[in-house]
Amino acid sequence: MVGPHGSRRRRLRRAVLVTCVVLAALLAVLPHPPIIWPWVMPALQSLVPVLCAVAGVIALLVLVFRQWWAAGVLATGAVLGLLPTLVPFGALGAGFGAGMERGAEAGVEAGELTVLSLNAEYGGVDPAALAAALGASGVDVLVLVEADEDLLNALQEQGALDGLPYRTETIPDEPQGGAAGGAVILSAHPLRSEGVLPRFATHRHFEQPVAVVENPGLGAVRVVGVHPVPPIGDDFVPSWDATLRGLDGWQAAHADLPLILAGDFNASHAHPQFRALAGGFTPAAAAAGPFPGPTWPVGSWVPPFTAIDHVLLRGLVPLDYTRLDFPGTDHRGILTTVVGEPVTGGE
Repeated sequence: MVGPHGSRRRRLRRAVLVTCVVLAALLAVLPHPPIIWPWVMPALQSLVPVLCAVAGVIALLVLVFRQWWAAGVLATGAVLGLLPTLVPFGALGAGFGAGMERGAEAGVEAGELTVLSLNAEYGGVDPAALAAALGASGVDVLVLVEADEDLLNALQEQGALDGLPYRTETIPDEPQGGAAGGAVILSAHPLRSEGVLPRFATHRHFEQPVAVVENPGLGAVRVVGVHPVPPIGDDFVPSWDATLRGLDGWQAAHADLPLILAGDFNASHAHPQFRALAGGFTPAAAAAGPFPGPTWPVGSWVPPFTAIDHVLLRGLVPLDYTRLDFPGTDHRGILTTVVGEPVTGGE
């Protein structure tokens, strides 16, 4: 005969198991629905790595109390939720491995392009720190979003732009979308501006410059400074979704040249809209492995927890990947050197 204490223990074990099953199912599903209603969905998806880490800790605690099934189910849900947020393993093998082989065999003669992408946070990044990074890294292409002409003038005074004499159009005093809407592409090589991306969003929209850089070794390479609005609020989220989807369609229609999409995407691999866009690209982060680390927010009471700053490559592969911290901005910069994809096939 089972006493009252044994019955309570069974009920508690059952409740723990049911709770873990529900949490595991939510974690496994959360990174996949490409929905924007309720508008909090993209925000929740950005937290998937954090939620999975918390679930892992809870699973360990449950394991301490010998709830084997409950711990196993919750840990499985956390793993399934985390997997889509990782840099794809296929991109890691094809991108980094091929790039290293090509770089080792051909070196600079085959053509290399060093790219630095940075959200300057309303132009507030420390120009001296950015100038020092530009000088130390030999940057060929600089993509700045949330930039303004005051920042560029400060960089010019530092002599940082002497090696980047070509650029896209002047940033307006009142850019589309407000102070966060200014963006520019600067290059060490001749650059032909192609204007800005079409307006995909129906509400708020940031201008996103497009240019073709003529690299001596690689030839013509198209570069886009990407910056959708952040997915916060019921009016911003549809614009964010429309911009990522529109950019995916735009890149598919512009397949004539190697392509670099660089900037603050306000989206990570935890968002299905971003994964759909990035599916045809090699992330520069592939050179750092499946855990390249977060890029935002920096310098906040909240530690960095998500990677929303990216350099995506088509027709190119990364040799390396470095995240850079700069005073005055809550984003990490992305520094990468890329080379052309190796030619495969018979001779």
